[in-house]
Amino acid sequence: MRLMWIAAALTMSGAAVLRSEIHDVLKSAEIDAGLAKLKGSSIVHQRPNFSISLRSQEGGTGARETDNAGDALLFIRRGSGLVWLENRKYEIGPGDVIHVSQKTAHRIDAPSGRIEYVAVHISPAGEGRPASGERPAPRIMPDVLRASEISETFAKFESNQPIHSAPNFTMNYVIYSGHAGPWEAHRGCVDIYFLKIGTAAAQHGGQIRNAKEASAGEIRGDGVTGPRRYSVGPGDIVVIPRETAHHMDPTGGKLGYMLIKVWVE
Repeated sequence: MRLMWIAAALTMSGAAVLRSEIHDVLKSAEIDAGLAKLKGSSIVHQRPNFSISLRSQEGGTGARETDNAGDALLFIRRGSGLVWLENRKYEIGPGDVIHVSQKTAHRIDAPSGRIEYVAVHISPAGEGRPASGERPAPRIMPDVLRASEISETFAKFESNQPIHSAPNFTMNYVIYSGHAGPWEAHRGCVDIYFLKIGTAAAQHGGQIRNAKEASAGEIRGDGVTGPRRYSVGPGDIVVIPRETAHHMDPTGGKLGYMLIKVWVE
């Protein structure tokens, strides 16, 4: 039913809004169905400090843009082409992740046909009060993270690895191998997962049992009551609002996803 609703929305306008909120999980099949009919950009999740949209670029040279409203992360789903960041040119393809920093002139070219991607736009810290919580040391990710590098990282490591750390957002590889994640909630940030490898039983919402503040803004416990339950896997997007209980339990083998933490309020 949701896929039919998305398809109907997209036929109305190339820039139609699919929905204003992702309720816990946006499945990979929904994303692909939405992108297949899309011309331009469609917002799927909108908040004052960040947004998630589906986007496509078809044929030749794209429009040059300068994003004064914050950083953008572009997750290429399908197609290949070029991305220009100021005067820096990169070839891009499925699985690559592009970081467009604030005020960086950029464009995407699709000379061989069509490129489809998911864009996450994040407000700069100056437009919101930076949220409290523990964060890693400052670190700037490369302009383009290659799909091959992402796959190699998940294959090589058995624990989380850093990607980016700035006042408005942090990003890292989350890797569970042979164990489940904690029952947790975050007071200072929204979590956005881009599932890459493995499958998991996800639990969202409810009340954390025996909840304690393990560190500043980080709530941990030994279980949860009354959660919403989902099966998640590669290509899915998960959105967890602040102070929302959540838990990930791999259902076989290694689980890996790219985690964006949005810190501005």
